[in-house]
Amino acid sequence: MCENQSTLRTARIKDIAERLFKAETTKQPIAPIHDEFPDLTLEEAYAVQMAAAENKLASGWKVVGKKVGLTNKEVQKQRGILEPDYGHIFDHNIIPEGDPISIASLMVHPVIEVELAFVMRRDLIGPGVTVAKAYHAVEGILPAFEIVERRMYPLSKTIEESVCDNAACGKIVLGSKLTPIENLNLKSIGVYLEKNGSLIDSACCATVLGTPIMSVAWLANKLAQFGVGLYEGEVIMTGSICLMHPIAPGENYHAVFSDNIGDLMVSFVS
Repeated sequence: MCENQSTLRTARIKDIAERLFKAETTKQPIAPIHDEFPDLTLEEAYAVQMAAAENKLASGWKVVGKKVGLTNKEVQKQRGILEPDYGHIFDHNIIPEGDPISIASLMVHPVIEVELAFVMRRDLIGPGVTVAKAYHAVEGILPAFEIVERRMYPLSKTIEESVCDNAACGKIVLGSKLTPIENLNLKSIGVYLEKNGSLIDSACCATVLGTPIMSVAWLANKLAQFGVGLYEGEVIMTGSICLMHPIAPGENYHAVFSDNIGDLMVSFVS
């Protein structure tokens, strides 16, 4: 790539990152970037995400974990993608368990996902991370909700747009019960989801890359390409177990996990 092209691409990455950061802080979405930058590569998209993360860090935000998205193989096939994506979780994303969430505080068309969150016992640095290495680096699991928020509207459709947009990471609600993963068959853990007391979904964790610990291993290896790792104390969201569900004021959601892992509730107000 010639110097002029490199300079233009660097400027483009910075511009997109600044647009997305402004969208997140003002709650005013931007137009999808694919039409403007149809040749944006996945590598450049991750550079956009990292640049936006630097903007947040410079504003005093703190990274408290990472998330993996697009972990359902059927969803990957439908969207024509070959791998998951990831995003950064900041302290601004975390909502204390029991606190209602205002829909007005969210981006357009938010949805809710049920997940398992892993808490790191020690640093995990790729490449070469196996499932076994990931397993021994984890302290335990927490029930979790992710409120997916997208900074682009109409909703982004390409994996490059998703990566630029921090994998649509929104609010995170974590349960208070940490369960060690020893002696658990992680892929067979089941969950059912109720909305306002009525069952709306159920699934098992095999929908997450076959087993959610695979998300941790994949993420450690993917991050190694950018000189980043998973670090002691970080929370790792491993991907949606059930379907995504749109949310509205006046609704409450209750997720109940098998294997004595616990349950979690969240409510939404105007």
